[in-house]
Amino acid sequence: MSYRSGPGGEDQQPSSCPADGPVDPGRSVVEAVECNTARFVDLSGASGGVTPVHLVVSETDGQTASLTRTDILGLPELQNGLAFFGPGVDSVRVRTRSDRRQNVREHVTALAEQTSLEGFDFGGREFALEVQLG
Repeated sequence: MSYRSGPGGEDQQPSSCPADGPVDPGRSVVEAVECNTARFVDLSGASGGVTPVHLVVSETDGQTASLTRTDILGLPELQNGLAFFGPGVDSVRVRTRSDRRQNVREHVTALAEQTSLEGFDFGGREFALEVQLG
């Protein structure tokens, strides 16, 4: 799993991190590590030759819309992203299998279409969602 911690992060080694966010993690977590204020959660367990999909959960300062537990639990990537989005964490990057791309995109798009606001909130955390390839 690739850990991108930004400039000056070359000498930093990731360490295991707790699931201390507003929901419990799902059973599909293969690995969860952190580098400073970023966490990386792997749900795929795949390596090499596969272009993974990432759901990025990050802090937002904009106006937010509340999500329900059903909204969160309806997508394992979002559930696990929020499970590791605890205090002092700026972002969580959840890696999943490439065949999950359409499901992840559709779910995030549907949530975004429910509101015209910049982000979401759940369990006392405010966050933005983004789906990325690679």
